[in-house]
Amino acid sequence: MTTCPKCETFRIKKYGFRKNKRGIFQKYKCKSCKIQFIDDNFLWMQTPREAVSTAVRLKTKSSMSAEIVMEEIEKIYGIKRCSSIVFVWIDKYSEIFGIINHMPLYGISKRLHMDHTELHINGEKAYFWGVLCPTTRLIVGWHLSMSKEFDNAKAVLRKAKNRFPIGYELEEIVTDGENSFPRAIWEVYDHSVKHYRYKGFVDKKNNNTIETLWNFTNFIPKFCSYEQARKFFTIWVALYNMKRSKQLAESREACKITQTIKIWA
Repeated sequence: MTTCPKCETFRIKKYGFRKNKRGIFQKYKCKSCKIQFIDDNFLWMQTPREAVSTAVRLKTKSSMSAEIVMEEIEKIYGIKRCSSIVFVWIDKYSEIFGIINHMPLYGISKRLHMDHTELHINGEKAYFWGVLCPTTRLIVGWHLSMSKEFDNAKAVLRKAKNRFPIGYELEEIVTDGENSFPRAIWEVYDHSVKHYRYKGFVDKKNNNTIETLWNFTNFIPKFCSYEQARKFFTIWVALYNMKRSKQLAESREACKITQTIKIWA
């Protein structure tokens, strides 16, 4: 939800629109401190957000130099900027994607799936840990590590817990046969959350959904450092969840339209 940037209250109201070079934006007015603002993290930016987002993704996903990235931006958007600005954008807007990754997720099921997949950072083994909702297929929590130690299993569970909305109560977590998973679940969620170890692909509670998600590792770039990989996944997970949320909203809207047509028919 949008909050006041000055006093951080939710007591705001819509207050017309503001038009600038990048488009038309909803304007708000705070009922407490009376300031007016727009909910736009790209405020005062002369460069369109699409160009900034593309530049950040190109730089974090590939080994392109900043000069080549800006050449691509110029070809696509017709915008010419200094190559060094790419690093400013990455530092500034990676933080925004990080904030998105900490926002509560609504509509997730009472049963979640947990697993990890192997990848490589600078030639060394690394692990991407994930907690996934089987209903919405949203990534509820993720963690990147250089080992499969017990503390990393707890870390991804804590990150998932931080994204639970108010009133949400997790009932069960499904995992494979990793020995550290049951203990990690019990230490993070006490014994109120059941652990279910699936018994194979014929089991209805198998981890097929999260195993399918790991196919994305076939398309990720070669990482030179842990920090590069962390920034990549910060952006990737945020964009993945945003895309899934949009698809879910469109699907629900289509269902409402279908039901309305059936009623009138």
